[in-house]
Amino acid sequence: MEGVERYKVRLLPHNRKWEDEYQQVKSQIEAVWNGNVIDIRHVGSTAIHSIPAKPILDIAVRLNSIQNMDIDALEKLGYDYCGPRCDRSTYHLYVLRAKNQISLRHIHCYDINDNEFFQLIEFRDYLNTHADAAQKYAELKEMLASRYPENRVAYTKGKEDFIQNIYALLD
Repeated sequence: MEGVERYKVRLLPHNRKWEDEYQQVKSQIEAVWNGNVIDIRHVGSTAIHSIPAKPILDIAVRLNSIQNMDIDALEKLGYDYCGPRCDRSTYHLYVLRAKNQISLRHIHCYDINDNEFFQLIEFRDYLNTHADAAQKYAELKEMLASRYPENRVAYTKGKEDFIQNIYALLD
């Protein structure tokens, strides 16, 4: 994975090698957390075949218990533990960065009772099977990336309505 500088936005065309990298990371996670893992999925724009993406691999992990998550195991693999996210004890984040602080991978960990795990998968699957929606999302991402190349927070916020509208279709 090429990665992106922290807080910045850079989009690349889809790369089939991202799936290979996902498979490698999935195997690593299964090896260190094998008894606690329910499911591991490639999510985010790198998992949507027809759109540009920030070259940061997003992986969602559904765990039997977030409390039994072995933080040290992923830290030994080079990941920074970022703790609970979005004011939820059921969602934790790990980030792998290169020495120059370029973000390479995000590991999103969900407790068995957190349904966001399924929303991410359904969103990915919807865009992979609905070319018109994927095209609209790609156009939105490109517009936001050109408007906010130095502000990943604003870029992400600009996608929220589109994502929520897709979630509403899937409910």
